[in-house]
Amino acid sequence: MFRLLLAFALCALCACQKPLDAKLQAGDAAARAGKWQAARTAWAEATQLDPKSAPAHCKLGVALWELGLQDEAAAAWSAAVAIDPTEEEAVGSLAQLDLERADAGAAVERLLLLRAPVSAAFHRVLARALLARGGPDDAAAALTAAQRAAAAVPGDPESEYLVGSAQIALRRFSDAQGTLEGLQRRRPELPLGSYGLARLAAAQSRQTDALLHLSAARAAAGSAWNPSKVAADPAFAFLSAAPEFKALVIR
Repeated sequence: MFRLLLAFALCALCACQKPLDAKLQAGDAAARAGKWQAARTAWAEATQLDPKSAPAHCKLGVALWELGLQDEAAAAWSAAVAIDPTEEEAVGSLAQLDLERADAGAAVERLLLLRAPVSAAFHRVLARALLARGGPDDAAAALTAAQRAAAAVPGDPESEYLVGSAQIALRRFSDAQGTLEGLQRRRPELPLGSYGLARLAAAQSRQTDALLHLSAARAAAGSAWNPSKVAADPAFAFLSAAPEFKALVIR
């Protein structure tokens, strides 16, 4: 009798899971095609099929974020974490939202609640949050997080940039030079290497080099160049009066 009941339970679970999986996969396919409204619809339907599915709520949050609905995205990610506190993507996304709102302290506190995270994306967000908070031991912790991200995805340019950024914060300028020049050499089409080298030059008060590297970063970034974000970067505060810098951050 027990085996029969177990068989019925498993069949019921499978019947529930198949429509859920279909909705999750449909959302995944729409997201890969950049069709975020369709992804939102599929993932919202997945949360209705199984309100206790943390991945469904997490994915819905991504679609909402991509559609510019920050508050709704945060609610979806919070729902995912309430169901499963170890849902790394949801925790990392909420921390990224904290960073967008200039609250690095809240981001770090949120991230450190999760034990033994494994994803490169999580470690990248942690490194960014620690560098933004800038506490006494944060640069060293950020370097560890960035190195873990780089080890998890070898050759990932953002992880390498964060390694270089942490080395700058630790004033390990020679190491940062090697890291960022290597990134620039391997991925010259990206602005990260040049931008990192500009921040390194700024940390050493090398104005001419900082401006040259910033110019290279702007050229590589193209339409993705964000002048207001660059102007607000505290690394370049000493350049604020330079006409060349003003030209680089003008809209």
